[in-house]
Amino acid sequence: MADLPCMPFWTDAYLADTQHLTTEEHGAYLLLLFQAWRSHDCSLADDDDMLSRQAGVSLSKWKVMKPIIMAFWKLDKRRKRWVQKRLQIEREKATVKKAKARDSAASRWNNKEKGDANAMRTQCYPEPNPEPIERSEDLSQRSRAKKSPRQKIMEVFHDA
Repeated sequence: MADLPCMPFWTDAYLADTQHLTTEEHGAYLLLLFQAWRSHDCSLADDDDMLSRQAGVSLSKWKVMKPIIMAFWKLDKRRKRWVQKRLQIEREKATVKKAKARDSAASRWNNKEKGDANAMRTQCYPEPNPEPIERSEDLSQRSRAKKSPRQKIMEVFHDA
């Protein structure tokens, strides 16, 4: 699993910047963004064979679309890695947020005594006091009425 499994994605900024791309170029660009996000340094190797595979297109097709797609990226010649500015900014924000959450959880739980969780109560507090159910005369009269054998059998099955 990736270090940061979810990536923030700003659709308005993406669409504003990529309106000129074809559907296939959108797919290749997004796949490259995802690959870079998953890498430890948020970048891509400067290797056309690998980039074409990561983009999901043939090498010949990659060579045609590379100038269009890689216009969004900058080549770090010293490291021979492609970097995307906005992606790196979002990665840094996500890394900081993750570290804060981790530190917050650690400080919250470090002072807690290790042991079993509190057991659930076995009954409600305060104990409910059900009021007696009053029977209407109509119901009382029906219960005293003589029952047919079929009604008696049905009552036995209902009680079971």
